Amino acid sequence: MKRIITQVYLCLLAFCIAGGSSAQTTNSMTEVIPFKTIDGKMIVEATINGETADFVLDLSGHNALLPEALEKLHINPDKKGTFSSYQDFMFKQVPVGKVYEMETVAIGNNTFANDLPVFALEDEPYLRKLGVMGVLSGSLFRTSVLTIDMQRKRITITQPYRPSYMKLNHRENFNLVTGLGVVCPINIQGKPASLVLDTWSDGLVNLTEEDFKTWSAHYAKGTNQKVSIGYKATAQEEESLILPETMFVKTKIEEAMAVKNPYLKRSVLGKKILDYGIISIDYIHQKIYFQPFDMVPIPEAEAKVTETKVEDGKLNPITRQFFLEHIFDYRKGNDFIYNGDKPVVIDFWATWCGPCMRLLPEMEKLAEKYKGKVLFYKVNADKEKDLCNQFGVQALPTLFFIPAGGKPIIEVGATPEKYEQIIEEQLLK
Repeated sequence: MKRIITQVYLCLLAFCIAGGSSAQTTNSMTEVIPFKTIDGKMIVEATINGETADFVLDLSGHNALLPEALEKLHINPDKKGTFSSYQDFMFKQVPVGKVYEMETVAIGNNTFANDLPVFALEDEPYLRKLGVMGVLSGSLFRTSVLTIDMQRKRITITQPYRPSYMKLNHRENFNLVTGLGVVCPINIQGKPASLVLDTWSDGLVNLTEEDFKTWSAHYAKGTNQKVSIGYKATAQEEESLILPETMFVKTKIEEAMAVKNPYLKRSVLGKKILDYGIISIDYIHQKIYFQPFDMVPIPEAEAKVTETKVEDGKLNPITRQFFLEHIFDYRKGNDFIYNGDKPVVIDFWATWCGPCMRLLPEMEKLAEKYKGKVLFYKVNADKEKDLCNQFGVQALPTLFFIPAGGKPIIEVGATPEKYEQIIEEQLLK
């Protein structure tokens, strides 16, 4: 009898553990965004102060812009920014000038930040050759999980947990150091070493001169390898070491090498690690996941690039770019004339705004009620500051009621009964 009870208990325990694991991966936000590679560098599209451009993603770098980007991205020269406790790059030698602020920065539809500091770079012709405006760091993802899939050229941003296909038993802890450096472990012949994750530097391991001297006493020399000098092209040849029995988060790394890079301030795990598998960086819980590309099938819902879809009968989140393309392009300087053929309601809101949060479910009800007659949108005012500034949106919630081919009727406050009346009298007459 005791044996049966024990078996039942173990089954229930296993069920609870499995259930807990499943619950842990239920995310409130998942967005899949494509990126491209040029000369091996990861190039992502981002929107800064309402202007969309390409940037290199460098997780061991900092936000930094080319000189000409300051004007193109509307960086206010009179608004100085500050990095918390450093005046230049923490992990590599990069010549920089003053620090400014980027009022709004966004990648995709859900990841954004306001008033991030940004270095002004000195002239960097190689970045210009890559066709980018500058460099973005991991600062945008500090409240998310960033997953990089180099094979499929996708980044996935989730909150608050890793994607479901990343295995729990393929993870390690990491330390987040000043400058948002992700210091993660790598094992060589069973001995751990701590390196800053770097998505810029070529090769698997790049060592400072001091670390290279120490490692040279333990590992055999290899052929010379090319390294990059800051944000210049990979050109200079330096000595290398052959690393035997190298493991990273339970994955064996074949033909591992370490190269000396005299332009680093701290040794790094270079972007070649991305050729061996998918990596997830959980900034919230300071966990790093890594597994071979096809260890687990990626569910269809988490594999496709996320697109902005407008659903009739729903309160649809939209961006400034969607507004310009489908509502009104105010950059042309004409009078506001809505270019759609169906009336719309736009709710400007923010998460910190209590009345906004109370109004949202009421707006969702109205969207369902007027399905087929009126389209309903919502704009996150924290993310879309340029759009708010353009139309003088200061108090929240602010609502635009726009008839087909007409100009907006603007109302402020959380009064759904009044808004239903406006829809009936102004939009459906």
